[in-house]
Amino acid sequence: MKSISKELIGASAAPLILSILRSGDSYGYEIVQRVKEQTGGKVSWNEASIYPVLKKLENSGMIKSYWKVNDTERPRKYYTLLTDGKIQLEHNKQEWELIHSVFQNLWNPA
Repeated sequence: MKSISKELIGASAAPLILSILRSGDSYGYEIVQRVKEQTGGKVSWNEASIYPVLKKLENSGMIKSYWKVNDTERPRKYYTLLTDGKIQLEHNKQEWELIHSVFQNLWNPA
């Protein structure tokens, strides 16, 4: 399979991030790695490309950031999923399932 288009990656960025944060707090690099892992390397973000999405999600009240300081590592900015983010994720899930269903019907007619 060829690489996934920028348009599709852009459209799926927020739902992917919210989905990752649903399983627990995470920081930018870790989110990038989880997406890469979940897609078998077919979606490969760099950290700089997700920070605008993280900022937008935070400004809209879906996620919240906080700094975590560890004695052995440098401080990291973590993100946590808020109630509005959980609601948005459920809405996104329904939208993506609908689109998937439409494609399945178009590509595999009865």
